[in-house]
Amino acid sequence: MPKLNKILLILFVGATLSACSTTHRSGFPNSAPKTPKSDKALIHAKLARGYLQQEQYAVAKTELDKALRLDRNHSESNYVMALLMLELKQYEEAEGYFAQAVRSNSANSAAAHDYGVFLCRIGQERKALEYFEIAVKNPLFDRSELSYMRAGECLARVGDTSAERYLREALKINPNLRPALYRLAQINYDRGQYLSARAYIERYFAITTPKPAALFLAYRIELKNGAHDVAAQYRIKLLDEFPGSTEAGSLRGAQR
Repeated sequence: MPKLNKILLILFVGATLSACSTTHRSGFPNSAPKTPKSDKALIHAKLARGYLQQEQYAVAKTELDKALRLDRNHSESNYVMALLMLELKQYEEAEGYFAQAVRSNSANSAAAHDYGVFLCRIGQERKALEYFEIAVKNPLFDRSELSYMRAGECLARVGDTSAERYLREALKINPNLRPALYRLAQINYDRGQYLSARAYIERYFAITTPKPAALFLAYRIELKNGAHDVAAQYRIKLLDEFPGSTEAGSLRGAQR
């Protein structure tokens, strides 16, 4: 090969390799793309939840501090921090983190639901209802029956008549939701609607093993319905199977 041709070939190969190298650097970078801060925060929040479940609270707190330094408004990180604060009995702090979690992302239905439960427990029933409503507005939330049920239970505590409506909504989604059935039996008994109370308590017994409170309620329902033989059966079952229960004590006390 003539000398000039060799020189041209070397120049051509060098230019081609240089072009490939340039293309690689610009189009296909060697370094990984930067991860958004919210994604990094989510990684720390997931780690923290795992540590929380293992009761490694100090490590969970460290992970959550990292997450919130990356994004202080990150909904999931605030939510998990609220759960941690509950475990540590730091209730004021928990409330603040719950509020921020929902404020940052109203579609975080798990946070809204748990915030509602928390508010109900501390006597803020009306405010709790607001967050249960937020939770069920999300069509992708797969625990909406629990939010309806908790809302109904919360309202029943303060004698709100709309409690029954929320409990019925819960049963539309899950007809075998035992706490909702029991609570509706209790509500109807308290209202003097004894046939409806019977229907709910019978549905309750059809899907679960009777507990002392439910047997005692069924006993009183059947007395009000005039079904003394049925009431006697509930009474015997309560005394035989749960002799040390408070409800059995109430029955024995009534006999004296």
